[in-house]
Amino acid sequence: MKRVFIISPFCLGAVVSRGADAKGVATKNADGQGQATALITNIGARQRESLDGVWRSVIDLSEKGLYSTSLTSKKDPHYLDARYTDPGKLQEYDFGTDKTILVPGDWNMQRPEWYYYEGDMWYRRLFQAKKEGSKRRFIYFGAVNYRCNIYLNGKPLGSHEGGFTPFNVEVTNHLVDGENSLILLVNNRRDKSNIPTIVMDWWNYGGITRPSWLVSTPKTFIRDYCIQLARGDAARISGWGQLDGDDLGQQVTLRIPELGIDRKATCDATGRAVFDIAIKKATLWEPENPKLYDVLLASKDDSVADRIGLRTIETRGNEVLLNGRKIFLRGICIHEEAPFSSGRAWAPEQDAILLGWAKELGCNFIRLAHYPHNEDMIRLAEQMGLMVWSEIPVYWPSTGRTRPPMPTP
Repeated sequence: MKRVFIISPFCLGAVVSRGADAKGVATKNADGQGQATALITNIGARQRESLDGVWRSVIDLSEKGLYSTSLTSKKDPHYLDARYTDPGKLQEYDFGTDKTILVPGDWNMQRPEWYYYEGDMWYRRLFQAKKEGSKRRFIYFGAVNYRCNIYLNGKPLGSHEGGFTPFNVEVTNHLVDGENSLILLVNNRRDKSNIPTIVMDWWNYGGITRPSWLVSTPKTFIRDYCIQLARGDAARISGWGQLDGDDLGQQVTLRIPELGIDRKATCDATGRAVFDIAIKKATLWEPENPKLYDVLLASKDDSVADRIGLRTIETRGNEVLLNGRKIFLRGICIHEEAPFSSGRAWAPEQDAILLGWAKELGCNFIRLAHYPHNEDMIRLAEQMGLMVWSEIPVYWPSTGRTRPPMPTP
């Protein structure tokens, strides 16, 4: 049985909350040292520089970029990005002369010989940066399938598992003035311990499949937030804002001009500011009138703007109630596949085509099969009046299944 969860716009307010437990996406250092890097919410509203474009790649079929044949750590792993200049020296890899690869994009559709490839692929991106003492810096990826290690300037920064969720690592103390070498080791091999496991009904695209960014924030910034109608009371707005940094004892301001809201709340010792505000009657979001409100959260040095819809969603017996009224769901399943071409869809223009086709069919509801899609698609669906059912990719679990022996001729 599939496990599913519902996210915005189908459920209220979740469009502005990524990981409502405030823990975000966990990573760990690639050298085994544990470290958690909380996910930054609403990356589109942050100061950022794109890392997309032409990267260099090294295919690692034998998985020897990290370990020697005896499975001991190598003295010269690929993430050191060695520049080979001696033609008489044994050269196992050279990013400077190996194949180019486009990011974002799955590798399967970029070269015929990579179509069926499952295994290790190394990525390298050189970029210019300048250290800024008043800011923190993060590298953010919309998705990488399936596992990846992240390295910057020869240092392991973290790792991530899961092919359909965003994550970020802090690089404030690892950037250098001038040229920086960002390297990812990506592996898309299927395994019984993965989610999904070995069997799935979509193509196992490998690579950096969604956009990547170099993000700048103040020293203490609004990392996460959730603003929604209070549960069980459509006459109140409730929510919170979460600070990240050393100066946590400051105020956060919530503004929703159209509802006349301009309220300050003081953060607790963990940096969380909580809001509970009575409102006059708001226009609730519904497919026929997908009303969105401009929202601004601001702290001493940071501000984040968003647009959200307000609604209630509940069940009564076999009925689904939107804003207290029964609604009949007319929907279709959509995979995150590029229209008119092949490979993963990642661009807003591709999202608009896919969702536009659903609207032309008369849908008020879409099922994102069978994994979380990119955040731009969720936001666009809300603007277009489409309710969303999103899933965790627990699909045809293979754990405990034994393949029958091959029949003897």
